[in-house]
Amino acid sequence: MASASTTPTLSSMKYRVVNTLGSGAGSTILQIADKNGGKRYALKTVRKQEPEDEIYIDQARTEYEAAQKLNHPAIAKVYDIKIKKSWFRVVGADLLLEYVDGKTLDEIEAPELSQLVLMFSQVASAMAHMHRRGVYHGDLKPSNIMLTKAGQVKLIDFGTAWVRGVDKNRVQGTPQYIAPEQASEKVVNERTDVYNLGATMYRMFTGRFAQPDIPRPGAERKLAAVNKINPRVLSKLNNLVLACLDLNPEKRPAGMFEIRETLSAVIKEMGLEEVELKGADEED
Repeated sequence: MASASTTPTLSSMKYRVVNTLGSGAGSTILQIADKNGGKRYALKTVRKQEPEDEIYIDQARTEYEAAQKLNHPAIAKVYDIKIKKSWFRVVGADLLLEYVDGKTLDEIEAPELSQLVLMFSQVASAMAHMHRRGVYHGDLKPSNIMLTKAGQVKLIDFGTAWVRGVDKNRVQGTPQYIAPEQASEKVVNERTDVYNLGATMYRMFTGRFAQPDIPRPGAERKLAAVNKINPRVLSKLNNLVLACLDLNPEKRPAGMFEIRETLSAVIKEMGLEEVELKGADEED
Protein backbone atom coordinates (compact mmCIF):
# COMPACT_ATOMS: atom_id res chain seq x y z
CA MET A 1 0.00 0.00 0.00
CA ALA A 2 1.16 3.53 -0.67
CA SER A 3 2.78 5.36 2.21
CA ALA A 4 0.96 8.21 3.91
CA SER A 5 3.38 10.73 2.35
CA THR A 6 2.53 9.66 -1.21
CA THR A 7 -1.17 8.90 -0.90
CA PRO A 8 -3.31 11.73 -2.32
CA THR A 9 -5.97 13.15 -0.03
CA LEU A 10 -9.07 15.20 -0.63
CA SER A 11 -8.13 17.70 2.06
CA SER A 12 -4.84 18.62 0.38
CA MET A 13 -5.91 18.43 -3.26
CA LYS A 14 -7.19 21.24 -5.41
CA TYR A 15 -8.86 19.79 -8.46
CA ARG A 16 -11.00 20.59 -11.46
CA VAL A 17 -13.81 18.42 -12.80
CA VAL A 18 -13.01 17.00 -16.25
CA ASN A 19 -16.25 15.15 -16.97
CA THR A 20 -18.87 12.81 -15.55
CA LEU A 21 -17.98 9.14 -15.84
CA GLY A 22 -21.30 7.73 -14.68
CA SER A 23 -24.03 7.79 -12.10
CA GLY A 24 -26.15 5.30 -10.22
CA ALA A 25 -28.42 4.99 -7.22
CA GLY A 26 -27.23 7.57 -4.74
CA SER A 27 -23.91 8.44 -6.36
CA THR A 28 -22.14 10.14 -9.26
CA ILE A 29 -18.60 9.41 -10.45
CA LEU A 30 -16.55 12.28 -11.87
CA GLN A 31 -13.20 12.36 -13.57
CA ILE A 32 -11.10 15.04 -11.90
CA ALA A 33 -7.62 16.44 -12.45
CA ASP A 34 -5.25 17.60 -9.71
CA LYS A 35 -4.44 21.24 -10.43
CA ASN A 36 -0.93 20.57 -9.14
CA GLY A 37 0.52 18.28 -11.79
CA GLY A 38 -2.63 17.35 -13.65
CA LYS A 39 -2.89 13.72 -12.55
CA ARG A 40 -6.35 12.24 -13.18
CA TYR A 41 -8.49 10.59 -10.51
CA ALA A 42 -12.07 9.44 -10.14
CA LEU A 43 -14.26 11.06 -7.51
CA LYS A 44 -17.35 9.21 -6.31
CA THR A 45 -19.82 11.58 -4.68
CA VAL A 46 -22.48 9.95 -2.55
CA ARG A 47 -25.65 11.76 -1.54
CA LYS A 48 -27.89 11.19 1.47
CA GLN A 49 -31.23 12.83 0.79
CA GLU A 50 -33.52 10.44 2.68
CA PRO A 51 -32.97 8.33 5.83
CA GLU A 52 -32.88 5.15 3.73
CA ASP A 53 -29.95 6.61 1.78
CA GLU A 54 -27.74 5.76 4.77
CA ILE A 55 -26.99 2.51 2.90
CA TYR A 56 -24.97 4.50 0.35
CA ILE A 57 -22.87 6.11 3.08
CA ASP A 58 -22.26 2.65 4.58
CA GLN A 59 -21.17 1.36 1.18
CA ALA A 60 -18.74 4.26 0.76
CA ARG A 61 -17.19 3.51 4.15
CA THR A 62 -16.99 -0.20 3.30
CA GLU A 63 -15.35 0.51 -0.05
CA TYR A 64 -12.68 2.65 1.61
CA GLU A 65 -12.03 0.28 4.53
CA ALA A 66 -11.81 -2.78 2.29
CA ALA A 67 -9.43 -1.09 -0.15
CA GLN A 68 -7.00 -0.11 2.63
CA LYS A 69 -6.21 -3.79 3.15
CA LEU A 70 -5.40 -4.43 -0.50
CA ASN A 71 -2.40 -3.85 -2.74
CA HIS A 72 -2.60 -5.62 -6.09
CA PRO A 73 -2.14 -4.32 -9.65
CA ALA A 74 -5.52 -5.74 -10.71
CA ILE A 75 -7.44 -3.95 -7.92
CA ALA A 76 -8.35 -0.29 -8.34
CA LYS A 77 -7.10 1.84 -5.47
CA VAL A 78 -9.27 3.90 -3.12
CA TYR A 79 -7.14 6.72 -1.74
CA ASP A 80 -9.32 8.72 0.60
CA ILE A 81 -12.81 9.28 1.98
CA LYS A 82 -14.45 12.46 3.22
CA ILE A 83 -17.72 12.26 5.14
CA LYS A 84 -19.74 15.41 4.52
CA LYS A 85 -21.87 16.85 7.32
CA SER A 86 -24.32 19.65 7.77
CA TRP A 87 -24.05 20.56 11.43
CA PHE A 88 -23.99 17.08 12.99
CA ARG A 89 -25.97 15.32 10.28
CA VAL A 90 -24.23 13.22 7.63
CA VAL A 91 -25.37 14.39 4.19
CA GLY A 92 -22.94 12.61 1.89
CA ALA A 93 -19.47 11.26 1.25
CA ASP A 94 -16.70 11.68 -1.30
CA LEU A 95 -14.37 8.85 -2.30
CA LEU A 96 -11.10 9.56 -4.10
CA LEU A 97 -10.42 6.66 -6.46
CA GLU A 98 -7.84 5.56 -8.96
CA TYR A 99 -8.94 6.66 -12.42
CA VAL A 100 -9.18 3.60 -14.66
CA ASP A 101 -8.93 4.53 -18.31
CA GLY A 102 -10.73 1.67 -20.01
CA LYS A 103 -13.98 -0.25 -20.26
CA THR A 104 -15.93 -2.66 -18.12
CA LEU A 105 -16.11 -6.23 -19.32
CA ASP A 106 -19.71 -5.87 -20.46
CA GLU A 107 -18.81 -2.79 -22.51
CA ILE A 108 -16.30 -4.67 -24.66
CA GLU A 109 -17.96 -5.89 -27.83
CA ALA A 110 -17.41 -9.56 -28.73
CA PRO A 111 -14.22 -10.17 -26.70
CA GLU A 112 -12.05 -13.02 -27.95
CA LEU A 113 -12.13 -16.25 -25.93
CA SER A 114 -8.36 -16.18 -25.52
CA GLN A 115 -8.49 -12.65 -24.13
CA LEU A 116 -11.27 -13.55 -21.71
CA VAL A 117 -9.24 -16.47 -20.35
CA LEU A 118 -6.26 -14.16 -19.79
CA MET A 119 -8.50 -11.59 -18.10
CA PHE A 120 -10.07 -14.13 -15.75
CA SER A 121 -6.61 -15.37 -14.79
CA GLN A 122 -5.83 -11.83 -13.59
CA VAL A 123 -9.20 -11.64 -11.83
CA ALA A 124 -8.53 -14.91 -9.97
CA SER A 125 -5.09 -13.65 -8.93
CA ALA A 126 -6.59 -10.41 -7.58
CA MET A 127 -9.36 -12.26 -5.77
CA ALA A 128 -6.85 -14.66 -4.20
CA HIS A 129 -4.99 -11.62 -2.85
CA MET A 130 -8.24 -10.18 -1.47
CA HIS A 131 -9.14 -13.39 0.31
CA ARG A 132 -5.67 -13.66 1.85
CA ARG A 133 -6.26 -10.18 3.29
CA GLY A 134 -9.68 -11.14 4.63
CA VAL A 135 -11.75 -9.19 2.09
CA TYR A 136 -14.60 -10.70 0.05
CA HIS A 137 -16.02 -8.78 -2.89
CA GLY A 138 -19.65 -9.92 -2.70
CA ASP A 139 -20.76 -8.56 -6.09
CA LEU A 140 -18.32 -9.72 -8.75
CA LYS A 141 -19.85 -9.33 -12.23
CA PRO A 142 -18.84 -8.02 -15.67
CA SER A 143 -19.61 -4.39 -14.82
CA ASN A 144 -17.23 -4.55 -11.84
CA ILE A 145 -14.30 -5.81 -13.91
CA MET A 146 -12.47 -3.26 -16.05
CA LEU A 147 -9.85 -3.59 -18.76
CA THR A 148 -7.56 -0.62 -19.21
CA LYS A 149 -6.31 0.69 -22.53
CA ALA A 150 -2.90 -0.66 -21.50
CA GLY A 151 -4.23 -4.21 -21.11
CA GLN A 152 -4.49 -4.41 -17.31
CA VAL A 153 -7.48 -5.83 -15.47
CA LYS A 154 -8.88 -3.74 -12.61
CA LEU A 155 -11.50 -4.88 -10.11
CA ILE A 156 -13.75 -2.04 -8.96
CA ASP A 157 -16.65 -1.28 -6.60
CA PHE A 158 -16.13 -2.75 -3.14
CA GLY A 159 -19.21 -1.13 -1.65
CA THR A 160 -20.86 -4.49 -0.94
CA ALA A 161 -17.65 -6.19 0.23
CA TRP A 162 -17.27 -7.92 3.58
CA VAL A 163 -14.12 -7.48 5.67
CA ARG A 164 -13.42 -10.40 7.96
CA GLY A 165 -14.09 -9.49 11.60
CA VAL A 166 -16.42 -6.60 10.76
CA ASP A 167 -20.15 -6.94 11.43
CA LYS A 168 -22.22 -6.64 8.28
CA ASN A 169 -25.93 -5.94 8.60
CA ARG A 170 -26.78 -6.13 4.90
CA VAL A 171 -25.74 -8.63 2.25
CA GLN A 172 -26.39 -7.57 -1.31
CA GLY A 173 -25.65 -8.85 -4.76
CA THR A 174 -26.92 -8.96 -8.32
CA PRO A 175 -29.63 -11.58 -9.00
CA GLN A 176 -27.96 -13.02 -12.13
CA TYR A 177 -24.63 -13.56 -10.30
CA ILE A 178 -25.47 -14.06 -6.63
CA ALA A 179 -24.86 -17.40 -4.88
CA PRO A 180 -27.90 -19.12 -3.35
CA GLU A 181 -26.55 -19.06 0.21
CA GLN A 182 -25.56 -15.42 -0.27
CA ALA A 183 -29.21 -14.57 -0.94
CA SER A 184 -30.88 -16.85 1.61
CA GLU A 185 -28.41 -16.96 4.50
CA LYS A 186 -26.83 -13.52 4.02
CA VAL A 187 -23.38 -15.08 3.69
CA VAL A 188 -20.40 -13.52 1.89
CA ASN A 189 -17.21 -15.57 1.83
CA GLU A 190 -14.64 -17.21 -0.42
CA ARG A 191 -17.16 -19.71 -1.84
CA THR A 192 -19.74 -17.02 -2.69
CA ASP A 193 -17.06 -15.06 -4.58
CA VAL A 194 -16.19 -18.31 -6.42
CA TYR A 195 -19.85 -18.61 -7.45
CA ASN A 196 -19.98 -14.95 -8.56
CA LEU A 197 -16.88 -15.50 -10.69
CA GLY A 198 -18.38 -18.67 -12.18
CA ALA A 199 -21.56 -16.79 -13.13
CA THR A 200 -19.44 -14.01 -14.65
CA MET A 201 -17.37 -16.47 -16.71
CA TYR A 202 -20.53 -18.27 -17.86
CA ARG A 203 -22.02 -14.98 -19.03
CA MET A 204 -18.90 -13.92 -20.93
CA PHE A 205 -18.17 -17.31 -22.51
CA THR A 206 -21.75 -18.02 -23.61
CA GLY A 207 -23.54 -14.68 -23.87
CA ARG A 208 -26.20 -16.09 -21.54
CA PHE A 209 -26.91 -15.77 -17.83
CA ALA A 210 -26.38 -18.91 -15.77
CA GLN A 211 -29.49 -17.89 -13.84
CA PRO A 212 -32.24 -15.40 -14.70
CA ASP A 213 -32.89 -14.60 -11.05
CA ILE A 214 -31.79 -15.41 -7.50
CA PRO A 215 -31.31 -19.20 -7.16
CA ARG A 216 -33.08 -21.04 -4.36
CA PRO A 217 -31.03 -23.35 -2.10
CA GLY A 218 -31.92 -26.99 -2.69
CA ALA A 219 -33.64 -26.22 -5.99
CA GLU A 220 -32.85 -28.34 -9.02
CA ARG A 221 -31.34 -26.58 -11.99
CA LYS A 222 -30.60 -27.59 -15.54
CA LEU A 223 -27.57 -25.62 -16.63
CA ALA A 224 -26.40 -26.00 -20.21
CA ALA A 225 -22.72 -26.88 -20.54
CA VAL A 226 -20.57 -23.94 -21.55
CA ASN A 227 -18.98 -25.84 -24.44
CA LYS A 228 -22.39 -26.87 -25.77
CA ILE A 229 -23.18 -23.19 -26.30
CA ASN A 230 -19.63 -22.19 -27.24
CA PRO A 231 -17.77 -25.19 -28.76
CA ARG A 232 -14.44 -23.32 -28.62
CA VAL A 233 -14.41 -23.64 -24.83
CA LEU A 234 -12.08 -26.43 -23.74
CA SER A 235 -13.42 -29.24 -21.59
CA LYS A 236 -11.19 -28.22 -18.69
CA LEU A 237 -12.55 -24.66 -18.80
CA ASN A 238 -16.14 -25.86 -19.12
CA ASN A 239 -15.71 -28.09 -16.05
CA LEU A 240 -14.20 -25.23 -14.05
CA VAL A 241 -17.09 -22.86 -14.78
CA LEU A 242 -19.72 -25.47 -13.95
CA ALA A 243 -17.91 -26.42 -10.73
CA CYS A 244 -17.86 -22.76 -9.64
CA LEU A 245 -21.62 -22.66 -10.20
CA ASP A 246 -22.46 -25.70 -8.08
CA LEU A 247 -25.41 -24.83 -5.87
CA ASN A 248 -23.67 -26.66 -3.01
CA PRO A 249 -20.79 -24.42 -1.83
CA GLU A 250 -18.84 -27.43 -0.55
CA LYS A 251 -18.62 -28.82 -4.09
CA ARG A 252 -17.18 -25.65 -5.60
CA PRO A 253 -13.43 -25.09 -6.02
CA ALA A 254 -11.87 -24.53 -2.60
CA GLY A 255 -10.69 -21.05 -3.46
CA MET A 256 -9.28 -18.63 -6.01
CA PHE A 257 -5.83 -20.26 -5.94
CA GLU A 258 -7.38 -23.45 -7.31
CA ILE A 259 -9.21 -21.47 -9.99
CA ARG A 260 -6.05 -19.63 -10.95
CA GLU A 261 -4.12 -22.90 -11.26
CA THR A 262 -6.81 -24.37 -13.51
CA LEU A 263 -6.87 -21.24 -15.66
CA SER A 264 -3.06 -21.43 -15.93
CA ALA A 265 -3.44 -24.99 -17.24
CA VAL A 266 -6.08 -23.79 -19.73
CA ILE A 267 -3.78 -20.98 -20.87
CA LYS A 268 -1.03 -23.53 -21.48
CA GLU A 269 -3.37 -25.89 -23.35
CA MET A 270 -4.59 -23.02 -25.55
CA GLY A 271 -1.00 -21.94 -26.28
CA LEU A 272 -1.48 -18.51 -24.71
CA GLU A 273 1.60 -18.44 -22.47
CA GLU A 274 3.33 -15.82 -24.64
CA VAL A 275 0.15 -13.94 -25.60
CA GLU A 276 -0.35 -10.49 -24.11
CA LEU A 277 -3.68 -9.10 -22.98
CA LYS A 278 -4.88 -6.47 -25.43
CA GLY A 279 -6.00 -3.06 -24.28
CA ALA A 280 -9.69 -2.14 -24.14
CA ASP A 281 -9.61 -0.22 -27.44
CA GLU A 282 -7.76 -3.02 -29.22
CA GLU A 283 -10.39 -5.53 -28.09
CA ASP A 284 -13.07 -3.57 -29.93
